[in-house]
Amino acid sequence: MNNGKKIFKWNDLTLAEMKKFLGIIIMMDQVKKNPREDYWSSEFYTKTPSFSSIMSLNRFHQIWNTWHFSNNQALTGSNKLKKIQPILNYLLDKFKSVYTPRKELSLDESIIPWRGKLSIKTYNPAKIIKYGLLCRMLCEANSGYICNMEIYNAEGKKFDQTIISLLDNNICLGYHIYMDNYYNSIHTAELLMKNGTRVCGTIRANRGVPDCLKDLRLKTEILVQAWKPKGKIVYMVSTIHSGELTKTNKTHWKTKKGNYKTAFRHRL
Repeated sequence: MNNGKKIFKWNDLTLAEMKKFLGIIIMMDQVKKNPREDYWSSEFYTKTPSFSSIMSLNRFHQIWNTWHFSNNQALTGSNKLKKIQPILNYLLDKFKSVYTPRKELSLDESIIPWRGKLSIKTYNPAKIIKYGLLCRMLCEANSGYICNMEIYNAEGKKFDQTIISLLDNNICLGYHIYMDNYYNSIHTAELLMKNGTRVCGTIRANRGVPDCLKDLRLKTEILVQAWKPKGKIVYMVSTIHSGELTKTNKTHWKTKKGNYKTAFRHRL
């Protein structure tokens, strides 16, 4: 193996070494350094002795540049994630089996930063991380625990299919899902309510918001509301809350008078 300067003899990898290698990668997330070689620095002000005591830099580079999650010769099909699918499936099965999340779940997105060559890499100029892999994630709202996730791979799945797929084992169990307007629609709220799952979150005006709120004639237990906090109207849909109005029993911070803004009651 050529590491730029010298060819190092390869020794078969042991299970203990693999565990050390993965542990170092986890430690790198806790101790931020750039470039990677700085983790093995011997300089007084920058050294982190634990890395070099666990594994040498040369051995780390050997493993880093040669490890694979699957046998390339045995790969078949058009799945663009097929090289990492075995390990991804293993981790997701563990996420689902070792912990039962609480009632409130959150459906959102995350970006794994990546600027290299990759056909499923996404670009969003409005995000802080503009290039990377788009991950759609179902998490426990309180702790952020990942219950399930899907990496976007240009399969052309519809939103409803993605949402049902992400809910997986948690469908029809009475969970409350909080989503933003990227996923929410009246149709999605109806679909999930038929499957024993309630939703709440903002919604785009062109995703089933009634005219006049527009001339509201919803026949199901779907609450749609609109308000104008600053200059833009924000719409919201919920099958978790009822439309019953209650006093907040709070006073205005400036006038010290009673505040009669309304709060929606939980339906369940």
